[in-house]
Amino acid sequence: MTRIPLKQALGIPLNVAAFVLLMALAWGDPRAFFAHPVRLAMTALLVVSAPVMTLCTGGRSRGVRHAPDHREFFPLLVSHTLFTAVALPWMDARGLWVLPGGDALRWAGLVVFAAGMVWRLGPMIELGPRFVSVVALREGHRLHTGGFYHAVRHPSYLGIFLMDVGFAGIFRSPLALLLLPLVFWMFQRRMDVEERFLLGQFGDAYRDYMARTARVLPGVW
Repeated sequence: MTRIPLKQALGIPLNVAAFVLLMALAWGDPRAFFAHPVRLAMTALLVVSAPVMTLCTGGRSRGVRHAPDHREFFPLLVSHTLFTAVALPWMDARGLWVLPGGDALRWAGLVVFAAGMVWRLGPMIELGPRFVSVVALREGHRLHTGGFYHAVRHPSYLGIFLMDVGFAGIFRSPLALLLLPLVFWMFQRRMDVEERFLLGQFGDAYRDYMARTARVLPGVW
């Protein structure tokens, strides 16, 4: 069994807990935040994600070879995460700049968020320690083209996009929808880095894989 670094064992659950705590505090009344079944179910899904990310992945391991991200990627990712955790619940609780639809929109958002969780966590379970949050190859890394990776090359990013749309519905946020092009741009640049890196590692095998799969959505992108 692969030994999990202490930083990963503590860091991932604490990050998830901090994200949930920020949402509850931004709402203004933690008890009221968790009283709504949609927000409670969203929280439960986030809590479930913590052990999957902790136990099933390689965390931030750089393996035997890695490629640097664009300098702006992680600062933008952190900023977007904080915006989601603080601004969205704060505005929803006060009825500021919210979409119409009430609880029907919240429930629809939860369904999309849950689908995003499946596509986000499924690849982690499938790849195990080969799944890391940096662009890297672990020792003995093989090209994986089955399961979640059968039709799309970046199923985990599809999960992130769906989760963002889900958050927009759960918190009735038009601003979250307006920020989606920025999220797409961030991860498009990340995918560019990954694909160049994997082409350098796997050559024609990865080039053939690219030719028969979509990046994120079959027939669209």
